[in-house]
Amino acid sequence: MSGAWAVPGPRALVEAVRLWRVAVPLRQPFDAAHGVTAVRHSVLVEVLGSESRGWGECAALSRPTYTGEWVDGAWCVLRDELVPALLAGRPSRVRGHPMAGAAVEAAVADASLRGDGRSLVDAIGAQRRALERVRVIGGQGSPEAALAAVARALEAGCAGVKLKVDRTSARAVTAEVRAAHPGLYLAVDANGSFAGAEPAELAWADEARLAYLEQPLAPDDLVGHARLAAALATPVALDEALGTPGLVLAALALGAADVVSVKPARLGGLGAAAEVLEACAARGVDAFCGGMLELGVGRAAAAAVA
Repeated sequence: MSGAWAVPGPRALVEAVRLWRVAVPLRQPFDAAHGVTAVRHSVLVEVLGSESRGWGECAALSRPTYTGEWVDGAWCVLRDELVPALLAGRPSRVRGHPMAGAAVEAAVADASLRGDGRSLVDAIGAQRRALERVRVIGGQGSPEAALAAVARALEAGCAGVKLKVDRTSARAVTAEVRAAHPGLYLAVDANGSFAGAEPAELAWADEARLAYLEQPLAPDDLVGHARLAAALATPVALDEALGTPGLVLAALALGAADVVSVKPARLGGLGAAAEVLEACAARGVDAFCGGMLELGVGRAAAAAVA
């Protein structure tokens, strides 16, 4: 991704904005330490200009359990603050709410690029390449269920898996999967469920030879993550802890993150994601593009970043 890239602004005057609330049932409930999602409620932003239209998706979940944003709150922020500012052609004064802001940014960029006949991949200078799929497997509750889910992922051609775990199931589930698949690319995401844990409680991560252990501690515990990263051989990845590019820089300065999860929605948009990727590349820190159970609109933008 080019370091000089900036998010395209409106190619022409934005004439109208439509907000759409959608609800899409998942094929099966997705279980993570921060909650279970059976129906994906999302807000789509449609920007209409004189020459083109564009789409963005707000990735906030139904409840404020992943970050402080949630669908109902994002709808209000979009309707009452961000969209009026866009239509008035003035900067927004809203603090926080990065997922809502990212949806507007993506819709404006999409409209601008469509008007110019360009793709997002070309605009950000990304290399077109095949992506290796790592399937994220929601909490399964038992080692047997986890093994069955891993088998289905491998049958579908996935290159590896990431298991969602909590404090009660992590060690047993991870050990069983590793024993059954010694050479598997295996990562684990705890979604902060080991808040307050000492490094010794997470020694099972080294035993399982994980590719990385994601967000084991509370999001605001950068010091604890730095201690953990120093104590474990397993790389520590951060997700919820990194809500802005500034927090990413702070985590890297503290040694709290060996791997960075880059989610454009969580960071505040495509421009922020580009900034984080450049910072990681400059420091030799691994990064990956994570998902938020997005629908096709949000997933397409994230895939371009990946």
